[in-house]
Amino acid sequence: MKKLPKITALILTLSLACGCSEVFPDSNASGKDTSAYTLPPDPVSSEAPSDTESEETEPLDTSAPETLPPDTSAEETSAPETDGTSAEESSAPASNSDINSYRAIGDNGILVAGMDNHYRGIMFYGGTYGYCDQYMTDVKAFQSALPEVTVYSMVIPTSVDFYNPTEYKGYTELQKDKIDYIESGLKSTGVTNVSVYDTLSKHTSEEIYSRTDHHWMPLGAYYAAQVFCKTAGVKVPDIKNYRKETCGGYVGSMYYYSSDEHLNNDPETYAVYYSPNEDKLKTTYYDRYYSNGYDSNLFLCDNASYYYLSFLGSDDLIAHIKTNAKTGRNLVVIKESYGNGLIPFFTESFDNIYVLDLRYCEVNAIKFCKQVDATDLLFANCAYTVAGGNCDYFSYIRNI
Repeated sequence: MKKLPKITALILTLSLACGCSEVFPDSNASGKDTSAYTLPPDPVSSEAPSDTESEETEPLDTSAPETLPPDTSAEETSAPETDGTSAEESSAPASNSDINSYRAIGDNGILVAGMDNHYRGIMFYGGTYGYCDQYMTDVKAFQSALPEVTVYSMVIPTSVDFYNPTEYKGYTELQKDKIDYIESGLKSTGVTNVSVYDTLSKHTSEEIYSRTDHHWMPLGAYYAAQVFCKTAGVKVPDIKNYRKETCGGYVGSMYYYSSDEHLNNDPETYAVYYSPNEDKLKTTYYDRYYSNGYDSNLFLCDNASYYYLSFLGSDDLIAHIKTNAKTGRNLVVIKESYGNGLIPFFTESFDNIYVLDLRYCEVNAIKFCKQVDATDLLFANCAYTVAGGNCDYFSYIRNI
């Protein structure tokens, strides 16, 4: 039986979290805990902005993430018992009951659990209300600086709230608490909340989250995009009109970080939905400084390891998608990797869509919104980002 201190499992897990390889050190004068609330690094060729120790906003340190020592002062807690049989110990095919009873904490504190006759990797969650306050401050600052633009906040839950087994509830915080806190704090501020948690919770029997990766699936993004489009008062996408293609053999980040062969031996099918007007789209990619543009396609990636990049191809580029929607609306999306899956579902609702990744953007995002005549600005980020170290990027792109 593998023993693991609860807090150690949590910290090791969070040091891998949402789309950035950086771990922000305790250099924050506000006293917030900045220890490690970030997700696994996304496969990009460029480095993110780096942190500083001064109070002025400057690029963040691009050095390798620091490794957190285990919390040896925490009381050790035995992980719940597993069936005791690993893939290496038995060559016989696992029965459904064997699969569904499997529980193990792998490398980096990743839980691998059997359910619905498949294995699922689950990353525990943690964050601080101090970072939530910081996120709200930045989003409200965008709204104040852009009075003619409708500003939206979409905080996206990850899979842990919906799939974490009951016996592991004490190993993680509830994301809904942080999401509700932010949505409550943004009420009556001029910022429009896009509440997707309850909608996603109604579809957990569908493939809305990857089993082997820390991202959601395009189907989950579709349900969230519907909520946004209804909130924004624009055409709501209907997935029946989208061309669906499936790609088998997908094994994502949860295997690579847990090293649990059950995930590697249980790949999943990834479905990509192509916009009905894909042949009418003009997609231009720019570097992080919004220069050196070149035309390409919205749907790019055919690498089975990086299917979440099927849209936009890479996180470290600024993208402009010109559509034939003729709505008079221009949308800017500020996101990390969770926002990628939303974009194809907006192409019938806005004339122009501009996509900026807050981790790699080197333009002032407020000036950018004015430059492109934005009518709508959507912050679409997962619950790790708004309650952890990546939250510092919102201030960075606002003040650069």
